[in-house]
Amino acid sequence: MRNLYRSLNQDQFKEQSAFFQREVSFYSKLLDSDSLCFDIGANIGAKAEAFLITGAKVVAFEPQPECMREMKARCSHYRSKFHPVQKAVGAEPGESTLYTRERSGIASFYEDWVGIVQSSIQVSITTLDRAIDEFGKPDYCKIDVEGWELEVLKGLTQPISLLSFEYHITEREINTTAACIDYLSHLGKILINVVPAEMHSFVFQEWLTPDEFLKRFPEDVADLGKDGYGEIWVRSC
Repeated sequence: MRNLYRSLNQDQFKEQSAFFQREVSFYSKLLDSDSLCFDIGANIGAKAEAFLITGAKVVAFEPQPECMREMKARCSHYRSKFHPVQKAVGAEPGESTLYTRERSGIASFYEDWVGIVQSSIQVSITTLDRAIDEFGKPDYCKIDVEGWELEVLKGLTQPISLLSFEYHITEREINTTAACIDYLSHLGKILINVVPAEMHSFVFQEWLTPDEFLKRFPEDVADLGKDGYGEIWVRSC
């Protein structure tokens, strides 16, 4: 039994390592060395570390104290390229209630989000515009905030060259995706693509206008990837 357990652990480690290498390869094709990245909803820093390996500078926003400790342990050796910020990002600066779950990756400002609420904590909130004032405009901004995407974008009043935010194939979240795209389209001309969960390639060969994309979303991506979620990618023109 002990040998079987070790074998399973080794197999799991190999799978996780291979997945991480695919992450690094994917982002290295999109980011120039020394790019500035904002990681909003950084959790324990897995994607932040992938960005750092590409040579990027990373400002990582994460309000959960336990996640922040783990992320610092994981990424702090990158020294001047890594800047952790223990705050959430939203429409306005202040404080709000974050509902934690059995897994830190599905903590949400929505009490009715997936998973069973374990506890609630008050967290500080900044905005994207304030973050840009403090750290500079990012070349890429990743947003993974469990349903809070539109609130994050409402704190932005200027286009960002490359941005991604999470989508979920539920009625409420499909509407949220459409609202996010509408909001971003008012900041400037944009093109859109999508990467389903656990995948490392874009679905559409050509990036689409908002109207073209919304004609194909969610139908053309609903059965791709894992568990009905993934990332919407938005490129400013």
